[in-house]
Amino acid sequence: MEQAKKIIADHGSELPSLTRTMSRSNVAKGFWMYFPRSFCKLHLPENDATIILEDEAAEEYETNFLVNRSGLSAGWRKFSLDHQLKVGDILVFLLVGPCKFKVFIVRVENTIEDDVAGCLLDLRDSRRKNPSLGRRSSREQ
Repeated sequence: MEQAKKIIADHGSELPSLTRTMSRSNVAKGFWMYFPRSFCKLHLPENDATIILEDEAAEEYETNFLVNRSGLSAGWRKFSLDHQLKVGDILVFLLVGPCKFKVFIVRVENTIEDDVAGCLLDLRDSRRKNPSLGRRSSREQ
């Protein structure tokens, strides 16, 4: 979260901004990006509209903003997949125009998958160094 705060400070703390931590519904199932209703009422159109997301490489993605659902639908899935977003990643949305966000991605350091993979590799290495670790005793069988 410290990196997200630094991004906001470095790129215009006077701009309306949001930080969102990615959940499964954002990046894997459903592909939906909710925004707080209060933010939407203050800064986004009063009707459904196209919202542009511009990434750090200045590539733009069109998304559909649905007022009644306070979020992005069509187009969000492509953005998420193209950027290989994972649960836990933090996105900083800076509102740089009436219907345009500059989006910065703060990658999650350790995912559960990374932790599990690391544990399995450690176990495999331990078994190579000490082959008796993986064997059951005659009492366990």
